[in-house]
Amino acid sequence: MLCTASIISSVFSPSSASAAEQPNVIVFLTDDQGWGDLACYGHPVIKSPNLDRFASEGLRFTQCYAACSVCSPSRSAILTGRTPYRNGVWRWIPPGSQYHLRESEITIAELLKNRGYETCHAGKWHLNGKFNSDEQPQPDDHGYDHWLATQNNASPNHMNPTNYVRNGDEVGPMEGPSAVIAAGRAWGHDTLPAHRHVA
Repeated sequence: MLCTASIISSVFSPSSASAAEQPNVIVFLTDDQGWGDLACYGHPVIKSPNLDRFASEGLRFTQCYAACSVCSPSRSAILTGRTPYRNGVWRWIPPGSQYHLRESEITIAELLKNRGYETCHAGKWHLNGKFNSDEQPQPDDHGYDHWLATQNNASPNHMNPTNYVRNGDEVGPMEGPSAVIAAGRAWGHDTLPAHRHVA
């Protein structure tokens, strides 16, 4: 299953009969965090036991560069493997903007889905200006079977957000920190309504 939480966490887990032979894939992306900001990368003060455990059980990248210094282009590059100027998301995307990740772009979610993986995005999407609108591609148009997302950040703030959308349906007020809500969705721990495709 692929899950993207933003945090953006992309979780990909095999749903086929050969699931035991295929690894789960989780892309865990945070904004405004440097490589040395976690204990597992040697920070002497910041404690990050959950992320340290996550890193110890998987693959850690020690030489990686962001495609851009702001969130939207970095996300588009991670999902497509193409530079922001090639995939069309070359700047931060304001709400209502014409900019978006083109539906013609091939994402890691689509590729893994074609290999039998179930895919999920949970957290900040921020790859279009017209979020949850049929005017621009949404997470399901980019290969995600399930999604719980915000256009940019949780609102009115990260505690008790009111702007999450699940599979095209507005969720309304939710209780708790937005990162915990997104992570819970990534692991299937919510009781929100069933999937609906945005046409």
